[in-house]
Amino acid sequence: MRKLTICLVVFLVIVSAVSSCSGLGGSQVNLNEEFALSPGQLAFVEGENLSVKFLEVVEDSRCPRGVTCIWTGRIAVIVELTHAGSSDRLTLTEPGLTDEYSKESHQGYELAFQVTPYPQAAEEIPTSAYRLHLIIRKLPELTSISSDVSLYTESKGYAVH
Repeated sequence: MRKLTICLVVFLVIVSAVSSCSGLGGSQVNLNEEFALSPGQLAFVEGENLSVKFLEVVEDSRCPRGVTCIWTGRIAVIVELTHAGSSDRLTLTEPGLTDEYSKESHQGYELAFQVTPYPQAAEEIPTSAYRLHLIIRKLPELTSISSDVSLYTESKGYAVH
């Protein structure tokens, strides 16, 4: 009976450890589909050997809606993008007073992004409330464009050096 109890306890500890680790591993997302990250959260892009982690908000000077400001302000966040084992930290900057997604290209991918919530007059946004909304797209290969240009110029008799 004692062995059965010990085995059951060990089994429950292992199951608990495995289930808690899966939460730390990040979520699975797809190219061309919007997803949101909280500060500190990680996402893996399905089939791309690519992950993105929302590290922190480094600036939020966006002019609150309904308030008159000298400039619209901006928000800047730092993300860590890991592709094929190589990690880079990027600062993504979005202007204030826009509903459009901002875009940044890196390592053959386009990141369309927007940060919420938008500031309200006289209300501070807690760090934990920020959400980075992302859509990641794969950019087309540029090599085919350059070879098409070479073929076109050669067919017209132009010399390309």
